[in-house]
Amino acid sequence: MVAHAASLARPGTTSAGLLVLRLAAGGFLLPHGLGKLLGWFGGPGIAGFAAELQHFGLPSGAPLPLLLAALQTLLGALVVAGAFTRIAALGSAAFLGVTVLLNLSHGWFWMHGGIEYPLLWLLANLAVALTGPGTLSIDAWRNRTHAGAAHAR
Repeated sequence: MVAHAASLARPGTTSAGLLVLRLAAGGFLLPHGLGKLLGWFGGPGIAGFAAELQHFGLPSGAPLPLLLAALQTLLGALVVAGAFTRIAALGSAAFLGVTVLLNLSHGWFWMHGGIEYPLLWLLANLAVALTGPGTLSIDAWRNRTHAGAAHAR
C-alpha cells in the first residue's frame, strides 16, 4: 500500500522548502550582482560589466551598467529576504531571461556558454514567483502584522 503524499507532509516542511528555494534562487543572483556592482567575488565591477554589455551589442554607457548591477543585487537580496517576493522573483526571472536569450547561440550546456545554468535559475525564480515566499519571510511577517493591526481595530 502506498501512502498518500499529503500524509507524508510534516508541519512546516512546505515553508522550509520554500525558504530553501528562495535562498537558492536569490542567493544565486545576489553575488553576481555584487560582482558587477562592486567587483566582489571575482566579478568585473562596473567598468568590466559595461564592457560585457558592449560585447553583446547592448547599450553600455553610464548609468546603465550601474543601474543594471544595482537592480540585480537588489532583486537577489529581496528574494533571499522574502520581501516583495513575487515582484522581485519575476524581475529576477526577467533578468535571467535576457541572459538566456544572449546565450542561445552557444547551445544548451553551460560548460560551453549555453543556456542550461541561467535557465535553471530563471525557472527557480519563476517557481518562487508562482508559489510566494512561504511563512519564513518578511512578506509573511508583514502580512501577519497588518492582519493583526486590522483585527485590533
